[in-house]
Amino acid sequence: MPRSSHTDQQLAQAMRKAQTGDQSAYHQLLVKITPMIRGFLAKRLGGHEDLEDRVQDVLLAIHRASHTFNTERSFLNWMFAIADHKLKDYLRAHYRRKAAGSSVDVDDVKEQLPAADEPLDLGDRQLLQRLLETLSPRERTIIQMMKIEGYSAREVGAELKMNETAVKVAAHRAMRTLTNMARQET
Repeated sequence: MPRSSHTDQQLAQAMRKAQTGDQSAYHQLLVKITPMIRGFLAKRLGGHEDLEDRVQDVLLAIHRASHTFNTERSFLNWMFAIADHKLKDYLRAHYRRKAAGSSVDVDDVKEQLPAADEPLDLGDRQLLQRLLETLSPRERTIIQMMKIEGYSAREVGAELKMNETAVKVAAHRAMRTLTNMARQET
């Protein structure tokens, strides 16, 4: 049996165990895939200063999407598809900022926002509520489900009887509206 096939089967088995709550298997999985992800990204980013941040982004995305792994499929293909998607997201944002001549780093902005597990103060809650009220009910539901509750565009589409592309377009437009409204508020 080729090594890559054997490795893929071992990783798939570890993910199956992790999906059932086996923390030890999940830890071992992370230990095994981190160097693979680092190598994948390093080959594409070179000696980029943000390499470790990108590795962490991919690991977080894998954690968030772990419930979507189909145990009948290749783990490595699933993992590298996520890594490739996160890399493309990063490069798009990086080149967009560069083309716009933006000196604002997304990480600097993130540091000014409350942490996800940190409760919003009353002023922030009121601002968020006012901003969400500017959206149509459908856009508000899409943002609530995708950005707050963490559902995928496909899951939101199934719930709202919309196709996945329409959900993504609506989410993008709603986020643009929220961004513009937030700029006016501040």
